[in-house]
Amino acid sequence: MKRPHRVHGIRTWPWLGGWAGVHAGLLLVLVGFHRDVRMSGTLCSWTEGGASRVRFLETLTAWGNPWPVTLLAAGSACFALTRRDYTAAAVLVAVPYAAAVSCKLIKEWAGRQRPALACVSTHADGFGFPSGHAVGVTTGFLLAALYVGGRLPRLLSTALLATAVPAAEAVAWSRVLLGAHFSVDVLAGQLLGAGWLAVALLLLSRRPPPGPRGRGGPGTPRSAVEAVP
Repeated sequence: MKRPHRVHGIRTWPWLGGWAGVHAGLLLVLVGFHRDVRMSGTLCSWTEGGASRVRFLETLTAWGNPWPVTLLAAGSACFALTRRDYTAAAVLVAVPYAAAVSCKLIKEWAGRQRPALACVSTHADGFGFPSGHAVGVTTGFLLAALYVGGRLPRLLSTALLATAVPAAEAVAWSRVLLGAHFSVDVLAGQLLGAGWLAVALLLLSRRPPPGPRGRGGPGTPRSAVEAVP
């Protein structure tokens, strides 16, 4: 019998469902009322306030590049390895990589061009839908925070998750502020990332418990055999 996935009182599935629902709702509003270009232009115009804003956003958006996300995934996997949680280590690396590959395939299929607004302040190659940065930080930041946070003391766990969520949002939406993506691109990327995050949580909840033997015998205490990511 498995207990619900929790991070010190936070039920992960309802939390993830609520987070995805908010983003899906905003996506539907922007598409349904044709407000994507208008909202993107409004956000992008914020960078016209000066070069310092652009430099700040470029520093922020760099955290969504492949290398930082890869290093974060590798770091969380190493944390899992120190606990002899080998399946979790594989999931923490494989899922962000699979998310990045799926994002690239969807980009090529959709073929949506990037914004051509007057306020664009950064150049990005390739197609724009969905945002690769949004996918990367959603799977990378949030997956690492949920796994590692579930194994830290309550105060550290809360601080980690409270940092990871707004950080992922800030990095993802910096792409719109810089003019590299439309708002819909970012929202679609976040939802794609949330889908892969759900896959990761499902795999983590079904893995055998960490340790050399994997399964406990009849006399093993229940707490030792339950897989609680």
